[in-house]
Amino acid sequence: MSMIAVDVGAEGTHEYATGITAGEVIKNVHGKKSGAVAALVDGVERDFSHILEANCSVEPILGESEAGLYILRHSCAHLLAQAVVEMFPDAKPTIGPPIDHGFYYDFHMNPIGDEELRALEKKMNQHIRANHAMVREEYGNDELREMFSDNKFKLEIMDDKIGHDVGSSAYRQGDFVDLCRGPHVPSTAHLRWFKLTSTSTAYWRADSKRESLVRIYGMCYATKDGLKERQRQIEEASKRDHKKIGKEMELYM
Repeated sequence: MSMIAVDVGAEGTHEYATGITAGEVIKNVHGKKSGAVAALVDGVERDFSHILEANCSVEPILGESEAGLYILRHSCAHLLAQAVVEMFPDAKPTIGPPIDHGFYYDFHMNPIGDEELRALEKKMNQHIRANHAMVREEYGNDELREMFSDNKFKLEIMDDKIGHDVGSSAYRQGDFVDLCRGPHVPSTAHLRWFKLTSTSTAYWRADSKRESLVRIYGMCYATKDGLKERQRQIEEASKRDHKKIGKEMELYM
C-alpha cells in the first residue's frame, strides 16, 4: 500500500494511505466536531469526499468562516431547489448563488406567497432531518444533456460555461440532482440554521426580454446564534426605517 504525506498545518505532517479523503484527514486531525464544512487542499476548496492521491496540504474550512458560510449558503440554495421541485413539479430551477448574508435561487414557475415559503421551509427541514449526503458526480456532456433535457435554462448554462465537448459535475442529495461545480457541505444536516425571507421577480440573464422568473431569497448560518443575530439586525433596520418614514410623514402633515 502506497503512502502519502499530508501537511495539516500546526499539527505537522502525517502519513496516510493513498486514497484517503480530505474529510477523513480532517476528522483524524481535528475530530468529529471541528465545525468544518469542506477542505482546502493545496489551496483549492474541495468537498470532504475529495480523494487524496499525492503529497498535499489539507486545512479545514470552518462553517463560520467567510469561505465556509459561502459553501453553506450555496448548499442551502440546492436544498431549496430540491424542495421547490418536489412541491411544484413544473418549476424549472435556473441559478442559485450564495450572496452576502444568504442566498437566492431563481425558478421558472408561477409566483408564490408567504404561505408557500413556510411550506417550503417545512419541506427543507424534512430533508435536513433525513441527512442526505451531498454527493459530487462526474458526467460526460451527453449524459448531462440527457439528465437536464427538460430544463432549457440548464442546457443554456452548459452551452455557455461548459461547452459541447466536455463534461462537468453535478451534485445529488436524495433524489435531487443539480448541475454544479461545488464544493458543498457533506450532508444536508449541516444546513439546519436557515430561513426563507422573501420572493421577487427576476429575468433570465437579467434581460427583461427573456423569461420572467421567481427569485426566492433565504439566509443560512453555521450556528443558531449566527442566524438569530442576523434576524435581530434585520428587525432593528426595519424599525429604523419605520421611524424615518414616520418622521418624514410628519413634515408633510
